[in-house]
Amino acid sequence: MTMAVATLAAKPLQDEERDPRKGVLLMALGVALFSMLNATVKWQSEIFPINQIIFFRNTFALVPVFLMARAMGGMRALASRRPGEQVFLSLVWTGVLFLIFSAYHIMPLADATAILFMQPIAVTLLSAPLAGDRVGWREWTAVLIGIGGVLLMVNPTGQGSTLGAGLAFAGMILSSFSMIMQRRLSKSEPSIAIVTYTLGVSAVLMVPTLPYSWVAPTGPQLAGLVAMGLASGAFQYLTVRALYHANASTVSTVSYTKMFWAIVIGFLVFGDVPTVPVVVGTLVIMASTALAYRSGKSARAAATR
Repeated sequence: MTMAVATLAAKPLQDEERDPRKGVLLMALGVALFSMLNATVKWQSEIFPINQIIFFRNTFALVPVFLMARAMGGMRALASRRPGEQVFLSLVWTGVLFLIFSAYHIMPLADATAILFMQPIAVTLLSAPLAGDRVGWREWTAVLIGIGGVLLMVNPTGQGSTLGAGLAFAGMILSSFSMIMQRRLSKSEPSIAIVTYTLGVSAVLMVPTLPYSWVAPTGPQLAGLVAMGLASGAFQYLTVRALYHANASTVSTVSYTKMFWAIVIGFLVFGDVPTVPVVVGTLVIMASTALAYRSGKSARAAATR
């Protein structure tokens, strides 16, 4: 669930020599933090309603993001010429969080994480009708392979979490749509503004809903909710720094470590033992994503000749 942060790296937060190895390490740290954040969301969803979790996550994620904005020019970096699209993106992003957090609540982390790996493929497909990009047979093959992996995980015999898989799949599709919107907005809007407005508007949208489902947290629980938000903002920062030191294709491969963390955390914290269909389905989805990535890389290379 990474926001539009890649282009933030175009303007470094400080003078620093670029080091691809440091970029990979920062991204690995960010992925580990993000995985623990997802585990925290899953744990908190047993106590608090999803809207309350979204409110705390987005509100306190703004703290590190505002620090980045300050380093990038302050309020000038947050100026927006397309506020209507910013609000619409925030609505879509809020829907993404509801769907994915609900999936975390009712299914193992590893299962949901594997399904979310299909996002690069979905972005490729949606780019055709929405952005006019060409989608070839390799991309379609990757999609069919990925769907096959999801079906393996869901387990058509009925033993898998069909509802959870449906929520994760819907969240992945909606998240892919939001990524395309972010790309389009980033052509005229500063990326730090996109991140700030999306988090801020989404948090404000939750405020009217809180009185109807509010669960009063204890002191330690409140600290956990605040820490979750701060960690989310810290992940944004680490991603920005990683993309400053290394290009997107280099750090993107590190994202696969999310699966390792999802399995380890799911087993140690929630007692989720990955079944054979989940493991096989995960490998199939990762293979389909790799196929789509290689196809996209070849297409970009051909276009530059």
